[in-house]
Amino acid sequence: MKKNKHILIIGAALISLAACQNEAKQPTDAEIDALVEQKVAEVKNNLQQECDNSIMTMAAAKADSILVAEANKPARVITAPAPKPTTTKKATQPTPEPKKETIGNGKPKMGGGNANTVGDGKPKMGGNTDNTQSGTTIGGGKPKMGDK
Repeated sequence: MKKNKHILIIGAALISLAACQNEAKQPTDAEIDALVEQKVAEVKNNLQQECDNSIMTMAAAKADSILVAEANKPARVITAPAPKPTTTKKATQPTPEPKKETIGNGKPKMGGGNANTVGDGKPKMGGNTDNTQSGTTIGGGKPKMGDK
């Protein structure tokens, strides 16, 4: 009996030590985040479903009101358009327009002068003494500011 008492005391001691060493396991941050994301997704899906249902009921009511309004209008009579009279026209060829005279690299001739002169079609800058206006030359660069 003494031996059974020792075994019983040793067993109770082991059980009490085992109970004291096991602490309650705390959830990790990753587990908490996963649970939060799952709950947020559930709430989001529920709200989306409620929103979709309310939109569909409003759309059905609007469609019904449009159909009722269309049904109350008098029916339109659709008539076929009158057939167009067929006429035969003689096909005439359009007269081609005369080509404009170009010189040089294909640009149109600018200004007066001999039409047979070959050039690049650009106007000359400067050199004209007859284009004067109150002492300043037209086209001669920057405008003069003041009387300097």
